[in-house]
Amino acid sequence: MTRLTVDLDTEKTTVTLPGDQGTVTLAAAPLPAPEHGVQLPIVGGRLNSETVATADEYLTITLPWTTEPAFVTRFLTAWAAGEEAALPANQAAGLADYLDLLTRLLTRLGIQSGQAVPAPAKKKTAKARHRFDKALVDRPFHVARHGSTATVYWTGRNEMTVKAGAVLAQEQLINRDGSLRYSTKYGEKLRADHAAAIADGQTIADIHLRSVNEVGLFLYFGDTNGWLELVDDDGHTLDALTKVD
Repeated sequence: MTRLTVDLDTEKTTVTLPGDQGTVTLAAAPLPAPEHGVQLPIVGGRLNSETVATADEYLTITLPWTTEPAFVTRFLTAWAAGEEAALPANQAAGLADYLDLLTRLLTRLGIQSGQAVPAPAKKKTAKARHRFDKALVDRPFHVARHGSTATVYWTGRNEMTVKAGAVLAQEQLINRDGSLRYSTKYGEKLRADHAAAIADGQTIADIHLRSVNEVGLFLYFGDTNGWLELVDDDGHTLDALTKVD
């Protein structure tokens, strides 16, 4: 069972998803575009895949920072048209649970797709699970990727500590059209959040982040599996030491 928080007022209905998965809002008028999210019109009870001059309601979704809006938009517009979205395999696997929750919620809210389209199939091995191990708290792990170097400790269940002296990658990752990749944008946001601890492309104080994913985004704009990039003095990856079968 999934527990949701629902807020109602005269202008909109807002559903807060569990954890840090964002919000889903239905409103009679378009809300300000979310900083990181998706907005689509609803016409005749159906999610519309195209921009329209007027709509009955507007769906606004604020997304977790680790979710790429372009892929959610692609999925929802395909769902609205009664088609299956062509998502990259790694994105389809990683987003399966989130998109399943989203489409079930939209259906319960009375929003229809073009036709009955099954939600993305859940893959039992879609995402590896890792268990925090207190025995590793004092063990240093090292990163060396794209010009970045760092020593990192897993200091708490939801805390990674990047030690002072880390060198940050400077080459931004871009899309084929020349725009910045989402991972670059998020990495730059993390660096801005910790600007006081960075000078000349290096950290001058310890920095505390929430996850392995954030470590990768912060150090080298996260274009790979960060669990495999964190390696201890004996050559063991953090993935190998903490992965749950």
